[in-house]
Amino acid sequence: MVKKWQENGVILYPKASDVFTDERLACYFRPLLSFACRQDGSAYTFHLLGTDGLYCEREYRHAENNFFGFRYLAGKYEFIGDLGVFGGGNVEEVYALLQADFAKNKEAYWKEKVTVEAYKERLIDELAEVADFDVDYYAEAFYSYEFTKYHYERTGEFRHVSELTEGCDHDDSPVLIDQETAQELSEEFFLNLQWNVKYDYGIDKSMVCAATERFRFMSVFGGGMVFALWKPQEQTVYLLEYFS
Repeated sequence: MVKKWQENGVILYPKASDVFTDERLACYFRPLLSFACRQDGSAYTFHLLGTDGLYCEREYRHAENNFFGFRYLAGKYEFIGDLGVFGGGNVEEVYALLQADFAKNKEAYWKEKVTVEAYKERLIDELAEVADFDVDYYAEAFYSYEFTKYHYERTGEFRHVSELTEGCDHDDSPVLIDQETAQELSEEFFLNLQWNVKYDYGIDKSMVCAATERFRFMSVFGGGMVFALWKPQEQTVYLLEYFS
């Protein structure tokens, strides 16, 4: 089935192998969408990612306050920050457990329209025995993402889990926010740049390429927007999750 968003030059839920040089990053940074972008006469494919379910507990260069740096290598991202920004929990182990459960039960979850709360109630005791971080929020974001993705793969329709299982309203606005609008939406972040990031990255509003609303893919309570910033002289993409 041809996915309707691809017809508009946007690929929803790109494969981790098409996004990262190291696919293991997918349990920290969920691939939301890919989009084509021309910068200075050259064509690029950039990816917007979401970390909903994880908190930034520390600060490192290229990894702080929901601001992450990636080296751009032939269309893929190489993370140049430190995963310790998330506190050092056993995220990969928990992710593997959740992935195994969803692979086994996704058809039943989808057909029975299992809500986020019902899903968490089913798994929370098992997760609590394994996880050494705030697994409740992580599981909520995981299921919201995977359920919405699975529905999209099955039907070609982009519908959030809350819409499908709880009757929430449908948002039919474009999933990719264009460059001009994204730059306008990022103004507050750059006005307070010295307080929003610890390190100096030499960035400004003109580097913003596009954005999307994170909650449309992940937890409706997570909120926030994801912006992509391109710094060509360093071949670096910065991903900003911003909560105004």
